Amino acid sequence: MFSFLRRTAGVAAESTAKALRMDGLQGWQKELPMLTLQNKADLDAWAIGCDKDIGGFSEASLEITPHNTGRFYGYLSLDLPVNPEIQQSGYAAIRSKARASSMFGTPCWDTSLFRYLALRVKGDDRKYFVNIQTDGVIQTDLYQHRLFLKTPGQWETVMIPFRDFILTNNGMIQEQQIEMYREKVKTIGISLMDKKEGPFSIEIESISAQNTPFTEGDLDRME
Repeated sequence: MFSFLRRTAGVAAESTAKALRMDGLQGWQKELPMLTLQNKADLDAWAIGCDKDIGGFSEASLEITPHNTGRFYGYLSLDLPVNPEIQQSGYAAIRSKARASSMFGTPCWDTSLFRYLALRVKGDDRKYFVNIQTDGVIQTDLYQHRLFLKTPGQWETVMIPFRDFILTNNGMIQEQQIEMYREKVKTIGISLMDKKEGPFSIEIESISAQNTPFTEGDLDRME
């Protein structure tokens, strides 16, 4: 109870400080830092899972490399669990943990003034997806987009327009596409489920919301 009240007081103090700084009137900003994977303390902000959690045979791990980057790696197995109700297997994922709540709700990122989600990564030739969860009514909703890597094996910054994410639920694309609640981005994740058995490895340094010098959120985009 004490920690809950302490978080509430912290949120209230932060909100007051933002009001005094008039953050809402700052206008154009290039970047909103969101997540990093650069040291062992950063690992505490991430959760990891794979089909092994439901009896499958995939393996997944998350570690900090000697170069101070995060490495999500393992082995994807397509072998089915003993449970006959499970018809397919073979997935692994990491996601940021939702931050501790207070009387003001769960702290989220307001990405509404930025056009892109930017990921600094170095991956292989597997087909990864980026997942965004917002603080919406349906907690199983995820906004997904393919993480297209142009230079596998080399570091690159992948910029994905927020508007290009697709609403899914339990892995299924939803017929009714609802606009992302970008003022309340709750978690960010990376998943692999490309139905290809074998090892995988992707390094992550940072994730942020960004504009370029030629963009101001989505204000200059045509509907």
